[in-house]
Amino acid sequence: AFYVFCKRTFGYWSKKGVKGPNPLPLVGNFGSVILQKQSANEYVKNVHLKFKGEKLVGLYRGFQPVILVRDPALIKQVLIKDFHVFQDRGINSSSSRLSDNLFGAEGETWKILRQKLTPVFTSRKLKDMIPLMHQCVENFLKYVDKLVEHNIDHEIRSLTAKYTLEVIGSCAFGLDIDSFADKENEFSVMAKKIFTPTTFARFLAILDMIIPGIRKMFTTSQEIQDFFMDLVHTVVKERSGKPPVRKDFMDLMIELREQGKVSRRKEGGIAEIDFDDYLIAAQALVFYSAGFETSSATMSFLFHEMALNPEIQNKVYEEICGIVEKYNGQINYESIKEMTYLEMVFDETLRKYSVAGILFRKCLENYKFPGTNVTISKGTPVMISASALNADTDYFPEPNKFNPDNFSPENVKNIPQCVYMPFGEGPRNCIGLRFAKVQSMMGTAAFLQKFKIEPSSKTTTNLEYDPKGIVLITKGGIWVKIS
Repeated sequence: AFYVFCKRTFGYWSKKGVKGPNPLPLVGNFGSVILQKQSANEYVKNVHLKFKGEKLVGLYRGFQPVILVRDPALIKQVLIKDFHVFQDRGINSSSSRLSDNLFGAEGETWKILRQKLTPVFTSRKLKDMIPLMHQCVENFLKYVDKLVEHNIDHEIRSLTAKYTLEVIGSCAFGLDIDSFADKENEFSVMAKKIFTPTTFARFLAILDMIIPGIRKMFTTSQEIQDFFMDLVHTVVKERSGKPPVRKDFMDLMIELREQGKVSRRKEGGIAEIDFDDYLIAAQALVFYSAGFETSSATMSFLFHEMALNPEIQNKVYEEICGIVEKYNGQINYESIKEMTYLEMVFDETLRKYSVAGILFRKCLENYKFPGTNVTISKGTPVMISASALNADTDYFPEPNKFNPDNFSPENVKNIPQCVYMPFGEGPRNCIGLRFAKVQSMMGTAAFLQKFKIEPSSKTTTNLEYDPKGIVLITKGGIWVKIS
């Protein structure tokens, strides 16, 4: 009976004419991920690259059919043109109210959150944050100055993490967290807890591969919940009743909290949600996580490439010095906007090192992919491998080579839409993409203007990645020499 069940279940995609790797009983196609031999990102990337020429590839997560979309035109349908069918990510992985955040929220809750939080990231708001970022940059440079005196090898990821943590603390929460102090503070400890899953959390993730949705029966770690609830209570108590001075993330959160309920017009009426401390804590969690980890990872990979490519580093240095001179030595919002080569280097880093490699969506109704005979059922999970598209020779002839010219004005226009998507694409792209870019480029520009990066005795050309990492994390760190 089990054999018959497996044969019928695993014949789902072949009956629809969709090719894919052969599944195994219980685990489907994700056995290597379950055994932690490779990350889901790496596995899905390899499948995408293996099935060259196919627009769609059929996978099984346990016994659940999953569709991998390879073709940029169909990816555009999913992320942009037919967004209403694929609005939800389908990865809300906890029963905790902290999962009601902008990243994981679904339906009307997501629509309201997106609409209400968008004002935090306007160009004007970013400009207002520049003095705060500038102070963080100064603290960063002073800290590295002291380290350089010792003439030792440096693990660059730990340095960039301190910088991005400082920026998030200041710009989002109005706190001076002093991440450059020698001792670890609670902010950095919590960051490690979020991005280093416990044994039980890993077990749940494995079980969720076999029985999709089981993680929703469990809540976010109580310690993480308590940390963000305490953080919200502290800031709210300090600022309540006072005029919004900083106009930062928490000021907007408090303003929405004072409204009690927030709403948006929709077809047939009005949708509304309670904007209480739990909802603020949920947004704080995702802003903290996204702003800290992905930016610090990207900066560390960029510095790694600068160590390996001194001619590119020199070109970046010359551009920075030339532009900063025009702005009286200041690295600010206007000056980094003129650093076009640095931006090319930044974009190439995001291409070669896809920190968050898979885009997830859930089909909300039966859907036929245009130009194909394939119809998927309501509820089908959809995957798009951003890291595979970035490594596809159809779009980038030498994907393993670090080449900023991939993003030169003449070359970038040849990249099809929905191929290069470091921040996602469509209405559900990353709301903080400009913030991420500005904080990373400010820190990078100031660092490379003052310091030179070279390979150290511990530098490796080919980085190895931790299959247990939630985002792209290297085994053994990223080591360089700084002078």
